[in-house]
Amino acid sequence: MTEQPTPARRSGLRDPARAVRSVAAAALGLEGLTVLLALAPIAKLGGGLTPWRAAAVIALAVMLIVTAGLLRRRWAYHLGSLLQVAVAAAGFLTPAMFFLGLAFALVWLYVLRLRAAVAGG
Repeated sequence: MTEQPTPARRSGLRDPARAVRSVAAAALGLEGLTVLLALAPIAKLGGGLTPWRAAAVIALAVMLIVTAGLLRRRWAYHLGSLLQVAVAAAGFLTPAMFFLGLAFALVWLYVLRLRAAVAGG
C-alpha cells in the first residue's frame, strides 16, 4: 500500500493573487482616505484651500478609492501607478503632499513587487 504523494502547495493561501489584490485595494483605499484628510493641512498651510484645490484633492481621493475596487482588471494596477504620480504631483498644492506621495509610492512599489512574486513564483 503506497500512498500517492500530494502535490506541494507554495503557500497556505488558496488564492494568493486574491490576497495580493486585497493588499493593493487596502493600500489604495487607505491612501484615498489619507488624501481626503489632507484637506485640513491644505486649508491651514500653503496658501489656503481654494475651490480648485479642494476639487482636485477630492477627485484624486475618489479616483484612488474607485481604483481600489477595480483591481480585478489588469489595467487597474497601471492606473494605480499613475495615481501615485498624481498624488506626488499634488505636492504643488501643498508641500506635505510630496511626502504623502512618496510614502504611498513606496507602499505601492512593495505591492507591485509582491504581485510580481506571486504571479511569477
